[in-house]
Amino acid sequence: MQSSDDTIPAPQPASAGAQERARTGARAAEALLREHPNAVVYAQRADAALVPVPEELGLEGRPVLATEGRSGMDFFVAEDRMAMVNAWIRVRSEAVAEVRARLCTDPRQWMNVLMLDMRHNRGIVLNMMWPCDEAPEDEESRVAPSASLSTTPRFCTRKQDEEGNVLDCDEAYLQMFGYSREEVVGHPTFERVHPEDQARVIEGWIAAVATGRTQMFRIRMKRKDGSWLWVDTTLHSYLSDPEQRCVLAECIDVSAEMSAQEALQDREELLRNLLEEMPDGLLQLDRERRVVYRNARLLEILPGPMDARAIDREHVEEGEPQRANTPAVTLDELLQALTDESRQSLDVVIEHALAQGVRQEVEVEATLPSAQQRHILMKVRPLQRESGVVTGVIASVLDVTDSARARRELERRATFDALTGAHNRSSIMEALEQELQASTATGVVFVDLDQFKSVNDTLGHAAGDEVLVHVAERLKAAMRSSDELGRLGGDEFLVLLRGISGLGMAMRTAQRISESVRGTCMLTCGSLELCASVGVACVEDDGATSAEALVERADAAMYCSKEQRRGIPVLAA
Repeated sequence: MQSSDDTIPAPQPASAGAQERARTGARAAEALLREHPNAVVYAQRADAALVPVPEELGLEGRPVLATEGRSGMDFFVAEDRMAMVNAWIRVRSEAVAEVRARLCTDPRQWMNVLMLDMRHNRGIVLNMMWPCDEAPEDEESRVAPSASLSTTPRFCTRKQDEEGNVLDCDEAYLQMFGYSREEVVGHPTFERVHPEDQARVIEGWIAAVATGRTQMFRIRMKRKDGSWLWVDTTLHSYLSDPEQRCVLAECIDVSAEMSAQEALQDREELLRNLLEEMPDGLLQLDRERRVVYRNARLLEILPGPMDARAIDREHVEEGEPQRANTPAVTLDELLQALTDESRQSLDVVIEHALAQGVRQEVEVEATLPSAQQRHILMKVRPLQRESGVVTGVIASVLDVTDSARARRELERRATFDALTGAHNRSSIMEALEQELQASTATGVVFVDLDQFKSVNDTLGHAAGDEVLVHVAERLKAAMRSSDELGRLGGDEFLVLLRGISGLGMAMRTAQRISESVRGTCMLTCGSLELCASVGVACVEDDGATSAEALVERADAAMYCSKEQRRGIPVLAA
């Protein structure tokens, strides 16, 4: 029964050019039909759906494909459908198009297919096809169809009565499923349907019989050898037609497509398992920063106060939609362990990835529910199509707390003296050089312990180290909070004075430092009287000096102080 959707649209008024193309197509049809009297014909409307061939064309007695509700492309093997599509595009602009293709029912046989545009006077595209002996020239390099394609048909039909018993079937049906005609005719088809698909078939069958409307579904049917074949099945009810009184079932073999889908699903499952087992956390966001995917490892690295499974249940209970394999959790919930400053830094990196396609890394800090401080490295990468359009971002998340601590320890050792905790020589000189570039209100105090060599010689190096530790503590106590202490080596210390208002402030600070060192020092082995020589140097009025030059001036002033043997600071000339 033909549904209202299959009604051929009424011919529309056409331009002179379109009318001439239509007349050309009609003349070509007449000539070709005379040349190929046995050509099979079928008609398609403007959207490529099959419709009955108009009676006024006078094609009675010719083989006609009158199948309704499907596209003519379905008659041909998958490898040739693109050629059919290209021909369909050409016929709409050129009125006539010709192509060679192979039928699903016999992939070894090439067919000439001629398309004639009759939309302007008949509302259809008329198609004629007849066998040809040769493949198209651009197909000659292909492997022979007998070697590359299965000879088993991929399209077949059967007729069933109202109860579902097979009345008749074509030869292609027997070849596809491997049965003899006696094993098919008179038997119900339902018993050969896969158990998981039987409910779908019964539902479609009842709808086709009750309403007369075309029904389509994809099911598995058993072959004689016991294997299952995926087929797209279309049911057409002709029970009200007194000449047919049957339900016509058309089957298209889609097993290759389903095998490809199953292989894709297997690869997706493998990929999913690999992602779940990765040591890194993974986070995927769309352009609106919605969470598309996250693996379980992410929650181990960035656990929040609420477990993600609990969040999932909460969203499901509220009736919110949830995509497959996607946690119903927001980005804010996943990143709530990050500090505010870290979250801001990450937001900037994500924005650069979305807006500019920039790949960046950012190290952030997180506070876990246990109050532990963790360092997290996030590598953010844009997800781009071939056109360059950014569709989202993916971030790998790695806990680098241990390596961050090791790095900070290396930096500390490279910056500070292990014994006293003061800056080492290179570090204090670098700090002084930076201060000189930023400000001219800078000075230094050079401190050298008196008689320190005798301490090492008489009491030992352990006592000498103990003295250096005490001296460093006294110097730090006497310094201003803005000053820095460095150990130049041995018993020599340097105090960097920042933001001094003049020589008077520098000398007062140096005097306080000298007095803090002078006095009794209690050691493990006894007591010791300490004294230090102190030299002071400040930036000249023009400010043109280097760190080395300023320290050399303070060093010279320190020697003047040492010559006086009174521990009184001396200002460099």
